[in-house]
Amino acid sequence: MARYNVENENVEIQLERLFKVEPELVYQAWTEQRFLKQWFMTTERTNKSIEIDAVQNGSYEIIDVRKGKENIVKGSYVTLNPNEYIVMTIGMPELSDSEDTIEVEMFEREPGITQMIFNYTAYVPRERRLTSLEYKQKKKEYHDSTAHGFEMLFDKLQTTLEEYEEEQ
Repeated sequence: MARYNVENENVEIQLERLFKVEPELVYQAWTEQRFLKQWFMTTERTNKSIEIDAVQNGSYEIIDVRKGKENIVKGSYVTLNPNEYIVMTIGMPELSDSEDTIEVEMFEREPGITQMIFNYTAYVPRERRLTSLEYKQKKKEYHDSTAHGFEMLFDKLQTTLEEYEEEQ
């Protein structure tokens, strides 16, 4: 279940998912172009380009076009422990100079079932004009909408992995 922290300027989200595939396939879904362009911040239909260098300190850039507007998502792979753990950054340069952090842990819960633990940390700056209560509300709204967005992405990831397994 998603939770939020209103004690500091960061919003922290933790989500968990089970996938009926091996950890290797979940790892590939986070690091390989053929999978990422189907679910991560884009779709095959809206993807204009995707460049990935999935190595330690490598980077990625996704350009997605919706309703004629280009959305750029970029970041880097900070830590890659194949089939087990990923730390990466994510940013949208046209919206903010800051980057958020994603941590993905995956492990085989039982044969053919992978548990993915997803942690997301985002900096939410406090505007001077906001009272403490307004700032806490702003962070809660950001948390809830972001958690919902990632849940929808993970639904698409689930579909992508299931379709891949059916083709094999």
